[in-house]
Amino acid sequence: MKNRTKVGLLGLAMAGAGITGGISALGNYLYNQVMIPKVRDPELLEDNPTQADGRLWARAGEGFRSATIQAIDGLILWAALVPAPEETHNWAICMHGYYDTHESMGAIAKHYHDLGWNVLMPDQRGHGKSEGNYVGWGYDERLDLLGWINYITRRDHEAEIVLHGVSMGAATVLMSTGGVLPSQVKAAISDCSYTTIEEEMRHVLHSGYLQDYSHGLPLPSGLLFQILRRTVLKRAGYDLREAAPIKAVSLSKTPTLFVHGSKDDFVPSAMMNRLYQAACCPKSFLWVPDAAHALSVGTNPELYWTAVHTFLQEHIPQAVV
Repeated sequence: MKNRTKVGLLGLAMAGAGITGGISALGNYLYNQVMIPKVRDPELLEDNPTQADGRLWARAGEGFRSATIQAIDGLILWAALVPAPEETHNWAICMHGYYDTHESMGAIAKHYHDLGWNVLMPDQRGHGKSEGNYVGWGYDERLDLLGWINYITRRDHEAEIVLHGVSMGAATVLMSTGGVLPSQVKAAISDCSYTTIEEEMRHVLHSGYLQDYSHGLPLPSGLLFQILRRTVLKRAGYDLREAAPIKAVSLSKTPTLFVHGSKDDFVPSAMMNRLYQAACCPKSFLWVPDAAHALSVGTNPELYWTAVHTFLQEHIPQAVV
């Protein structure tokens, strides 16, 4: 009854405001739901101990340093830098997803750190300590990531860098590999990226993930996306259709490992198949049985890291001992 009431009120609002005003109101509603970064409950931990412990490790920040860069649009972006215990040229940049901060990459970052690597964990724009008031879904963030890569290479010309992202962080990584990257970037790991944000938005808009609408909104997903796209162009200044990792991987030369959980229903697992098929770079893939969205590393850590180590040894032979 609650959902029907809200849908009815939405319809009345559109009628009362007129079609143009109603569409604008709906566009702003969708924008506020999916484009404005949300703050995660700081007390919320993952159910699995691997990722819960990793988050607490990142939250404690023992031995961490702060790093900042200025994005091309002037935003000040922040990252946690975790220096290696001994001098090394191995670097991992760990990119988190929507509705979170660098803390969500704690389990992955800690593993690299335990291997003796330097680790950089940025807060993506609009999240955590980084400035910004909207989400780029990998489009703007790809350039932010390039800024972080340059931050490393200016300090370590011999750096060998791995890009490792989860969810929107994985989309950011893939989008960056579609452009020209410094030679120091040796490999990328994409954990549960979407193919395009358009396909992902269509899935989300009618899958009950939006607040207040557990059965989705009562309009075709294509129309909803077009309304949102128009609003994003006006308010954020970019075209959502440009956030398309599947196009980027077709141009990529960066060796890439694609990872996806078999029980991911937020970013449908079938999207990984299509990303893998579209990729023209050296590539490999890993299905993690029984893993839900963004939980692969905690669902089966041994399987996850065996695949990552095997992949990295192929492309950075001295990286993993």
